Amino acid sequence: MLIYLLFPLIGFIGMFSGGYWGVGCGWLIVPTMLIFGFTPNEAVGVGLLQMVPSILMSVLRDIKYLDWSRDSVATRLVIPLGTGAFLLAFSGKIVNKIFYEKFGSIALLLIFCFFMITLGLTVLFGKTTEYENKIPKITNKQSVSAFFMGTVVGIFSSVMGIGGAIFFRPILANIFKVPEKITAKCIRVLLLVTTFTGGMYYTFTDGKADMTILTMSLLIAAGGMIGFPLGIKVHNKILANGYAKYVNKSFAIVTFIVLTNTLLNIFGLVIFSRYLMITIAVLLFAAINMFKKYAEKYPKVAR
Repeated sequence: MLIYLLFPLIGFIGMFSGGYWGVGCGWLIVPTMLIFGFTPNEAVGVGLLQMVPSILMSVLRDIKYLDWSRDSVATRLVIPLGTGAFLLAFSGKIVNKIFYEKFGSIALLLIFCFFMITLGLTVLFGKTTEYENKIPKITNKQSVSAFFMGTVVGIFSSVMGIGGAIFFRPILANIFKVPEKITAKCIRVLLLVTTFTGGMYYTFTDGKADMTILTMSLLIAAGGMIGFPLGIKVHNKILANGYAKYVNKSFAIVTFIVLTNTLLNIFGLVIFSRYLMITIAVLLFAAINMFKKYAEKYPKVAR
């Protein structure tokens, strides 16, 4: 009974921040499920699959309002990134096994930590075009680069069992200099592709559906379907008040949360890290809402 009451609430809180930044919340869902005795495979599968019903309606709206003309950001970047991630997403199990046998799990986690540190610093100190809202012109060479970046994200996400959106945001905002208002919509579209692919991968690993993953995904999504669009609404209100730069830079918080969770697990503080993630999620929910009120009270642009 506690699970049926708590998990929709966890889905709501986690996917609220997911909607705010356009990413998933596996860093919260996975530790919570492990606390309740679910297997790592079930926890990761649910962390990915629950995002599909949680974000589907929001993404369908984003697809409608994005520019899909020949030279648009969506066509030149989103499609190559998504295609590359989709094609290589199913290779994760093979790569994981080879890497684990040669180097061990600690080496894999340390590489993951390196990526998280790099991402966090890139987001925190990288240059973006938030204030200008200038739409960049994407060349054919950049589209090809985006495809190969997508393949790397697809492999790495599948190996680590996380959604690729955590990587797509800095790729779009910091490497290709896409404005926040477009980046957010593009990431949500890419999030649907990567989480659906990854979720199906974990749900049907043995050729038949894992009913535990399917059931728990729907249970958590019952809260996520409310939390995700609400997070988007808060995101848009903060952007409208001229705080786009702060939204983009604050994404570094997510990368350092994931990094902290990984390091605590490496040092054997597994139980502590699981409860810490839940505490952080609640505090993050409160902090985002407080920042929204601050942005509305002290806008940087004329209303």
